[in-house]
Amino acid sequence: MIKKKQLIEYLYNALDREEEANNQFYDYTIKSLKYYKWLNEDKKEKVQSIIAKLSDDTKRHKNIIEKLIQEIKMSNKDVY
Repeated sequence: MIKKKQLIEYLYNALDREEEANNQFYDYTIKSLKYYKWLNEDKKEKVQSIIAKLSDDTKRHKNIIEKLIQEIKMSNKDVY
């Protein structure tokens, strides 16, 4: 069992990780692709497509976590 306050804290940490992945890793990698001279254009497009999908998934996860935090905050339960 976990207390409400601690669960919300864990969820905020998860939210931070999702934002960090999206802002630092995915955006940086997509912007960096133009400098990868050793990678041909087809592969660059494929990598960009995969990273864009991961970024979209991360944004979706972030929304889910935000909704979960709100539901838990509004709940009368103190233990989960």
